[in-house]
Amino acid sequence: MQFTDHRPTMAIVDLAAIRHNVQHVLETLSADQKLYATVKANAYGHGSVPVSKAALEAGATGLLVATVDEAIELREANITSVPIIVLGLTDPRGIAEILHYQITVTVAHPSWFDQAYRQLEQTDQLDLLKHHRLICHLPLDTGMGRIGLRTCDEIEMFHQAVSQLDWVDWQGVFTHFSTAGGGPADYIEHQLNQWNTLLESVPSSVKERHFANTAMGIWHNDSAWLAAHQTQKSDIIRFGIGMYGIDPKDQLDSGAQYTLQPALELVSELVYVKQVPAGQSISYGATYTTESDEWIGTIPIGYADGWLRHYREVTLSVKGQPCPVLGVINMDQLMIRLPENYPVGTSVILISPETQSNNSASNIAKQVGTIGYEIVTSIGERVPRVYLNE
Repeated sequence: MQFTDHRPTMAIVDLAAIRHNVQHVLETLSADQKLYATVKANAYGHGSVPVSKAALEAGATGLLVATVDEAIELREANITSVPIIVLGLTDPRGIAEILHYQITVTVAHPSWFDQAYRQLEQTDQLDLLKHHRLICHLPLDTGMGRIGLRTCDEIEMFHQAVSQLDWVDWQGVFTHFSTAGGGPADYIEHQLNQWNTLLESVPSSVKERHFANTAMGIWHNDSAWLAAHQTQKSDIIRFGIGMYGIDPKDQLDSGAQYTLQPALELVSELVYVKQVPAGQSISYGATYTTESDEWIGTIPIGYADGWLRHYREVTLSVKGQPCPVLGVINMDQLMIRLPENYPVGTSVILISPETQSNNSASNIAKQVGTIGYEIVTSIGERVPRVYLNE
């Protein structure tokens, strides 16, 4: 959606911050490591196409998504010359589009290839294999418990099956560390041991071996750490939440360690202001009643826009003043208490790009008991994204 004059609520995304964050992490990588930008979930709510283009301009060499449809959106936006890896599992019946758009898919069982081939046969599309090879990556479950093979025997069976298919290019293998962004540190050791053991069964022809998300790429990628853990580097850094300037652990004092810049600001305006006397109830359920004369401001954003009902304890910033939400948050609107009579049209900040602000994504996450990822990815599609420094 584009900017609209009809409703002042918008997410302002600074693409210069995206470029800065990519370039900053690239400077820490070895020459043979690649950075892929993770742009799933509409680029964590920031807008997949503009963010992808900015990340590629800054030096990313590939993109990561969760679904085939997300990959197709990028291809149809003329992002055609870089690999796009789908990290989630896909339906083999979509093989024709996967081949046509040259999308790299995650495959976790050899039966996937049989089903995909039968689909091409049944739809008279086997000719696609004359022009395209299917590129795939194999997931290994080293302790995340989500998707992937868990034993060397399973990997060897997968290898035997793929080696008989001249239309398949088994290009990569990967795993995901569940506690790199929070949780017991010794579990990283457990997963590293599993990863190294399973890699012994991966053929040398599989060149791309990656395990580093933002947290692993920032905190566990230097040569000394890798050597101490007898682990080869991650060939690809899957740069996700850090690309958007949010700390993977929602730490508020990490600026001295690395200089990531938050890219998103969520803003709106006061659309109605009134003074009400004591004893007046505000919002659904009459859960809040004024105790004295109060100035009440109405803001056009609600849970249908991703500003969820359990955010009611998060104060909004108006002219630098924290303003509490009164009563429950509505589907499309919410009400706040103002310190004085502010005019209609006064700006309201819901998410601030300032890391130390009470309204930073990480601070909001701490207040409502979640993570910064959820704060930004929850922003609804009807909130226009406005881009700076395109």
